[in-house]
Amino acid sequence: MAKDKYIIEKQFPPLDDLYVLLKLLENTLETKINEDDYIIGRKQLYYIFLHETIHAFVTNKAGWIHELKADETDFVDELAARIIIDDVIKRLSIYNKMDAYYERYVHHNKELELYGFKITEEIYNKIEQKWYKDCSEKNDIDTFCKYILEYYRNNIKEVGREKDFEY
Repeated sequence: MAKDKYIIEKQFPPLDDLYVLLKLLENTLETKINEDDYIIGRKQLYYIFLHETIHAFVTNKAGWIHELKADETDFVDELAARIIIDDVIKRLSIYNKMDAYYERYVHHNKELELYGFKITEEIYNKIEQKWYKDCSEKNDIDTFCKYILEYYRNNIKEVGREKDFEY
């Protein structure tokens, strides 16, 4: 089957590309799938899309973080995204779209440890409170990222990476 069949007018390339990939997979594997075939995977896809899209919003509103040292960028971007995700889930009432996946697999502190950071629940909650108190209502991601960076720089011995980190 010709690949040209899957050329579509793109509305939002990241999502359009996924749709094209789905059609290519169905063609390659000679099987049509539907939403019932996903089981928990659909909720995982929803969360992953939300997570990666929040990173895009952070980049859009505070792109300067990508000019920082790698550890600073990772700390600010990963921590901001997780806190904003939880807020957006509440504000949009979309928890049911990912509940089973979220309950079983989303542990923000543990995820941040995978990046080499030492984030206690107390530290996480303190930074999260800043978002809700001063930034959430205004969607002020830039100010929030500046706060996280300042926190990191002032507390690097407490929360920073213990050793060099590589993906």
